[in-house]
Amino acid sequence: MDKPTKKRLSYNTEIIKALSAAYEFSEYFIRECIRGNKKSLTADKIRKEYNEMNNPSVEKLQQFQKNT
Repeated sequence: MDKPTKKRLSYNTEIIKALSAAYEFSEYFIRECIRGNKKSLTADKIRKEYNEMNNPSVEKLQQFQKNT
């Protein structure tokens, strides 16, 4: 009998730390906001900023994978 495994989400830690310092919230709270567990205007703002900062690195990674 195999136990079901749950895949953990990984986030860009540098962006998490920057958002944590900017908003003066804990890194745990920032991750909760990004994950969607927190519902507030600030949580929505944090989620939006994280996605804006993370997208360029994702696009660069996809472009690199296409070139190799």
